[in-house]
Amino acid sequence: MAKATVTKTRARAKPRPKTKAEPMVEELYFRTDNAYLCLLLNRRTDFIRVVDFRVGAIPAKRLYIQSVAKREGVKKVITLVEKDEVSSWTRVGFVREGTVPGFYKRSDGHLCGCVIGEKTASVTVSDAGVKLSERTLNAAKKNMKDVPDKIRGASFHEMDPKDALKERDRVWKKGSPLGSFESFGRDATRLYYDTSYKRSKTLYVSAEYQDCFGHSLIEVLEAPRTKNEIIALAEALRRIAEALKEFGIVSMFGFAPSDDEDLATAYVAAGYRRTGLLASALDVDGKRKDAILFTLKTLMPGEEPD
Repeated sequence: MAKATVTKTRARAKPRPKTKAEPMVEELYFRTDNAYLCLLLNRRTDFIRVVDFRVGAIPAKRLYIQSVAKREGVKKVITLVEKDEVSSWTRVGFVREGTVPGFYKRSDGHLCGCVIGEKTASVTVSDAGVKLSERTLNAAKKNMKDVPDKIRGASFHEMDPKDALKERDRVWKKGSPLGSFESFGRDATRLYYDTSYKRSKTLYVSAEYQDCFGHSLIEVLEAPRTKNEIIALAEALRRIAEALKEFGIVSMFGFAPSDDEDLATAYVAAGYRRTGLLASALDVDGKRKDAILFTLKTLMPGEEPD
């Protein structure tokens, strides 16, 4: 077998500290005769997304991912794949945690995740974690009655990327972040928006889309904390969905802490539904939390509703 081609794979006993010389997001590649991966490493959020170019349950995939994750101090790794690839990832230690309807336009994306720890066994959401997410979702469905079907007077504008990233850096420095506004996919396009309602605090939202696939990741920089902020965010999510349809984007998805009723309310009021639950997916105030996967699937021309 040919020698593997890798990028920065030296083993380290402890996670190394982040330095200014290293990019916050980096693409790392691993290639052998029968495996070819790209790891999208986000050092800001301690998160890795795997893009797999070659199907197969190859143990070397898991070993390489683990080595990079432990070296970088990453706790969560995910991949989004076609249905027939799920079994290959579960055989190398990942867990199927959700589905993004229409991720590949005509077919769904299945999200498989892995929590990196001392144990080799797959980590799943605990029973208590599942119940917590259910309470959050039930509260969101109850609270969405306070969000009007038609919202008048909300402010919503597309932002210059430089201004949006300045706000991102300000929020992260302050210490109350949720989204990172950094690359989730390869060669994707980013849009940024600000929104407010009746003198509420301004919230910032980003949409990263890949028109070749027809999906978009939605990121909220800070979670809403008042009724007016929830209304503002719900309206922003609705308008972003309409804007993305102009680019042929039919599938939108976002992640929310499983205990955040306010953020869940905004997603539900905007028509999103829960289609997954990820173990230890988000770092919130220095603590890893499970994440609800919220998704919205719009119709393509001539497509019938499910």
